Amino acid sequence: MQIIKKIIVFSLIFAAAYPTLAQPHGSKHEEKWEKYRTEKIAFLTSELELTPAEAQKFWPVYNQLEKERWKAQKFRREMEGKVLEAEESMSEAKIKQLTREFAGSLKKEANLLTEYNEKFLEILPPGKVLELYKTENEFRMHMIKKFRDKRRNGE
Repeated sequence: MQIIKKIIVFSLIFAAAYPTLAQPHGSKHEEKWEKYRTEKIAFLTSELELTPAEAQKFWPVYNQLEKERWKAQKFRREMEGKVLEAEESMSEAKIKQLTREFAGSLKKEANLLTEYNEKFLEILPPGKVLELYKTENEFRMHMIKKFRDKRRNGE
């Protein structure tokens, strides 16, 4: 149960840090999203020090993961919303269904990461795969700090 709470808290922090990601598609949204992706790619490229051969194999797989991860996270956020809106007066059967769908959304994300971990291990040395996970976390922290700094400066 503790891990579910942590995932929900992280999701809420992420949603608060990146409110533009939840906006409907439009030119301004697309522009911000593209800027985010570009900054993430530059950050990862710089930190991972991929060789040209590694980069050629890595980026298509990573980009596919990002697409699939985004879909899975979107579904999980929808499920989190349903959980938050759920009424105690719901039938026990509906509650069970909702809890199973919510747990399934978390499992789908975990399975996705497990699947792509193996793909990354086929492309990169294990140390670089580990560094990828560290670097992704560093990038999230970098973006949260950047967002907070913008808010403090009134931007």
